[in-house]
Amino acid sequence: MGLSNTQKGILLAFVGYNFFTMSDTCIKLLTASYSISTISFWSSFIVLLMSLIFALLKGVKKTLGSRKILIHIARSIFVLIASVCAVAAFSKGLSLATFYTILFLCPVVTAIGAALVYKERISRLSWSVILLGFAGIIVAFVKDASFSSPAIIYAVGVLFFGALVNLMARPIDKRESMLTFPFYPSVVIVFSFLVYIVLYKGESVPIPAVADIPVFAINGFCIFMAQMFVLQGFRIAPHAYVAPTQYTQMISGIVAGYYVFGDVPGPWVFVGAGIIIASGLLLVTQKKEYGA
Repeated sequence: MGLSNTQKGILLAFVGYNFFTMSDTCIKLLTASYSISTISFWSSFIVLLMSLIFALLKGVKKTLGSRKILIHIARSIFVLIASVCAVAAFSKGLSLATFYTILFLCPVVTAIGAALVYKERISRLSWSVILLGFAGIIVAFVKDASFSSPAIIYAVGVLFFGALVNLMARPIDKRESMLTFPFYPSVVIVFSFLVYIVLYKGESVPIPAVADIPVFAINGFCIFMAQMFVLQGFRIAPHAYVAPTQYTQMISGIVAGYYVFGDVPGPWVFVGAGIIIASGLLLVTQKKEYGA
């Protein structure tokens, strides 16, 4: 027996969100040496390059064509704003743990938005999973967050515009290639920062140091994969089931924070992680709730 669309959506989002964690790690590393515009431009340029390479293999018109160009453009603008906010938050010294404390409100915001916009029914089980996962975040991280920092405002921007990006995946035709998800935002971001750097600032685009090129490349690859997987998940499955998979970033965030930045989690972090794992298992085992 194969997986239902809802189960496929959950699996895709799970993989995609953890690619986002790897991207966030790369961005935080790069903020020590590069500006927001440089990081955003080159990361998106790599995403654009990868999109075009895959499109050439299968046919550009077939894989990148869309009947929902306006939706893609609007979604791309939201991706641009969310990306700038994320880089700005990390440039202000925001830790991965605190960043995810705020970002993990996104499943709640997305589920509520889907109920208002698409009239999705949010069952008691779905609310229980969403709130249980959020409780895990509070237990693990909220005591360490300083909400007076400007970096927090940027993180809230990522939360809000990230939820809009999720919601705007649904109107896109299910027959469209997954490549459209990373392609259109990368075009908008590359063009926007090219205009900003060259025309507005009157400068040439900074070239990354040779030693940092692998970090930029990994970041671009992770963004490419994350956008395809997460948004495909939201396109084929109910938002209330897919959104809570974002909580699994807490686990990968703990690992990345420890091994890359030397952040040592406290005991409450592990308690919170256990709660989040429990919420995820509850979600995927409730097969009676799944649609086709």
